[in-house]
Amino acid sequence: MSEILQTSVKTKNIKETMQTFASDNFTPLAECDFTIDEVSIYIRSSANTDFTVFQGDIKEEFDTDEKLLNRHVEFHQVYSITATKRKTCDIKLSYSIDFGEYSTNPKIIINPGSHIPYKLFKPKELFQILLQEINKIKAENGILIHIFDASMIKNLKILTKYIYAGSFTKKVRIPLFEGIEPEISRASKLIMWFEHKDAHQQVIEVEEGEVLVEFKKPIFGKNGFNAFGLQIDNNYGTNLNDLQADIDYESIKIEENSDKKLYKSKRKGYVNFDGTYLTVNNKVKMSKLSRVQDSVAKEQDNNIEVHISQNDTTKDSIGEGVELTSETILVNGHIGANSILEAVNLQVEGATHKDSTQFARFAKINRHKGTLRCHEAKIALLEGGEVHATNVHIEASLGGVVRAQNVTIGHVKSNLKVYASHSITLRLVSGEDNLFKINYKEVPILNSKIDLINEDIQELKYSLEEAKRHNVSQVPLIKEKIKRFQNEKKSIIHSTEGAKVTIEKPLHGLNKIIFTIDDDHELIFKTDATTYDPFYIEMQEDKIILHPVNTSLPLHS
Repeated sequence: MSEILQTSVKTKNIKETMQTFASDNFTPLAECDFTIDEVSIYIRSSANTDFTVFQGDIKEEFDTDEKLLNRHVEFHQVYSITATKRKTCDIKLSYSIDFGEYSTNPKIIINPGSHIPYKLFKPKELFQILLQEINKIKAENGILIHIFDASMIKNLKILTKYIYAGSFTKKVRIPLFEGIEPEISRASKLIMWFEHKDAHQQVIEVEEGEVLVEFKKPIFGKNGFNAFGLQIDNNYGTNLNDLQADIDYESIKIEENSDKKLYKSKRKGYVNFDGTYLTVNNKVKMSKLSRVQDSVAKEQDNNIEVHISQNDTTKDSIGEGVELTSETILVNGHIGANSILEAVNLQVEGATHKDSTQFARFAKINRHKGTLRCHEAKIALLEGGEVHATNVHIEASLGGVVRAQNVTIGHVKSNLKVYASHSITLRLVSGEDNLFKINYKEVPILNSKIDLINEDIQELKYSLEEAKRHNVSQVPLIKEKIKRFQNEKKSIIHSTEGAKVTIEKPLHGLNKIIFTIDDDHELIFKTDATTYDPFYIEMQEDKIILHPVNTSLPLHS
């Protein structure tokens, strides 16, 4: 590697300059050093708002706090430095800086483990070296040097004596700057509004434009002056008590004035805050959802996903009594007793409790013991649970009740009751005492649908009479709508005539198959341990025949 070149430069920001120097020389920053050759002090005040070089004696010019504050004086410094490679025998301090809230009286905390080869120097030489080193630290951190530092020099002389006396055995705090502390009329305050929204909610839903966090800025009764050369007044921004977290600017916007700073949500969703990052997301992830007083979200169509993952299989992901409503709910765990979940898309990778209820358009459940009402259900194992749906797909069942238009089950054991209007398809029935019944009246979803159709027909009939009197051109359209509804109702009522029960594998025991035509006519067949072709009915003028077993029922007794 080529030798590092010594570089002289003027800068306002020593940290950035040294980073550039290290990068240009392909050298770690820790192996680089600098010396301060000259400092230029710039000043501005209420009399002259532009920064100009200050030529006088600051101590004499501003010998009282009032002169600094009343003239609204501010300083900044420009440093002439020489950047070079660090010498092996140099002092290396182990330290931290306590700036305080307003950085008016920052202090350096020097650890006794610092590398200070004092035996190589006389006390006066060591004092000068320490002074240079601390001024470099100050300059790197933007703290003014060579002014308002009498206390620093005094304490540094005391530290030098301690070092030679062997008494530097504990951390030492040395003031770096003598600023002016402001007097506070109103202290700053951070309000996490989303945390106060509802003490009973475990996850917090917010609306678009809602204030999540408010930072009330301090109001000063008397101004201050800090180590960076700035006036501390009501226009001075301090963020020590502000939100100390990264912000997701895709979901949160900031509105700020001289009095306060507001963090507002850009979208409807859930607040996610882990102490270091704040976001509003349509996905909320947690290990467990405990009981809440109200629904976590109030609408299904809210574009919000809830992910609940509990690794401990002995605990419920959804606790007892939880009510959760969202567009998508994904639960990697079990559902507790007396809980109610409502979603467009519901997925449960664990088991639902027998006293739990789920509502969804599309549901996928691993083990179902509760009550499910949905449009389409996919269940790996039905364990005594109840399902109300349009279409149901079950891999295996150990008892339970299914009520749907179409039902498909892979493996049926015992004590299952299936009520369907259109089809029941079973791959294997290995147990006994199962009931497979075709009857739309046993499917609540279809009864509700017929009620709605009847209401629609009645409304259309009223509209038809109105159209005949006032708008004849609408009559054909209304009649067509009435006819469509009547045909839909008829297809449900007569669904048994086209329904099928299919059992693909040989049966192993006694089970019951029923086709209900109306309140007075019902065909019942008890199966044997054999193979059957699909069951269906044939309507004749005087009788109904159940195929393939040719059981018949007279239509007129």
